[in-house]
Amino acid sequence: MNDQEQPQYLDDRMFVLGVWPVRLAKDAEENHQTVIFYDTMPPQPSLWGMATYHNVEGYPIAGINHFDHEDMARAYKAGIEPSIPLTSLGGQSPSTPMNPDDFAAWKAENNLGDFNPDKAPRLSGKDRGDIVVQTKEQFIAGLEQVGRVVAGPKPEGEAQA
Repeated sequence: MNDQEQPQYLDDRMFVLGVWPVRLAKDAEENHQTVIFYDTMPPQPSLWGMATYHNVEGYPIAGINHFDHEDMARAYKAGIEPSIPLTSLGGQSPSTPMNPDDFAAWKAENNLGDFNPDKAPRLSGKDRGDIVVQTKEQFIAGLEQVGRVVAGPKPEGEAQA
């Protein structure tokens, strides 16, 4: 890959995150379709999503994780955000991530925010949203990822799943 093919990241982070209300539906092929609501609350019942966006012009969506409650989505975001790969580390995650409070302070010091739909030209109007389609396997893998992070590291001597 030459330099012209390298993405132009908007800051040191390769991804930015956001927590939003979402609606989830399955289609006939067992794909999971998530609608992200940026400006309004969806009709009940709804879930919450933590969306991951590539930190490049236009902020294309890289993935989404689903939660029953907003506080769960925000806690997950705070827990994984310090592990985001950085361009200054050659696209690797920090070997020793900051704790969530220190990472939040680092973001504030450097004027780094979360994903803001106002900065994504593809989103216009007053009822903005995105649709993310995942295969059944991708959806299940996302749920398993959340489960592993929430469970935390296994004690020494115990096998990892």
